[in-house]
Amino acid sequence: MKETYEVILLGAGSSLRLGTLENKIMLMLRDRPVYDYALNLFIEDERCEQVIFVVQKEDLENIKNQLLKLYNLVPKKITFVHGGTERQYSVENGLKALNNSEDGYVLVHDAARPFIDKEMINKLFQTMKLEKAVIFAIPAKDTIKVVRNNEVHQTLHRPVIWQVQTPQMFRSKLLLQAHRQAAVDEFVGNEEGELVERMNHPVKVLEGKDKNFKITTATDFMIAEAIVEQTN
Repeated sequence: MKETYEVILLGAGSSLRLGTLENKIMLMLRDRPVYDYALNLFIEDERCEQVIFVVQKEDLENIKNQLLKLYNLVPKKITFVHGGTERQYSVENGLKALNNSEDGYVLVHDAARPFIDKEMINKLFQTMKLEKAVIFAIPAKDTIKVVRNNEVHQTLHRPVIWQVQTPQMFRSKLLLQAHRQAAVDEFVGNEEGELVERMNHPVKVLEGKDKNFKITTATDFMIAEAIVEQTN
């Protein structure tokens, strides 16, 4: 199998917790929109054959205009796909655009995680030599409780709790099978690793990075701004 991959870049989420009318991935982080930090990494990576950029229908033209300002054209690697009502449906739409759905690699990443780096992609590839599903996660720092109706239902054992991140990489055929099974079962999961798990297929976990957080709140955005300022 060639050491190349296609990426599904997810940018169709809402920005309710950030409190902005504009999609958070389109906000300017210094002189670039949030999504471009990940997108540019994939565009520059020779191993990446296609970026399937999943966006909200109403954001498409604005994103294309931003790309024209950044690159003077819309990069050829990009294929735009409309998002679904749930993350899982957005990924499904992205999977339909794969060029190699039989024996390729597919990487899934949140466009709202700007601090992905090439080292993480290299680690995924290295691990995929022996695995078919690999995700990043970091050990939980806080105690996690299951709360229902404002009452504690269960306290989880922190040493075995990990917080899942993207990027995640899978054999394309396996992820397609996992999505098809979820559709048959009418199951909606939180992320792609979960869909593969429920097929009783092993999912390898690599330790991620604290810096690789998802911009979800206004505080997250301020932290991202500070990181970018320090980096530059």
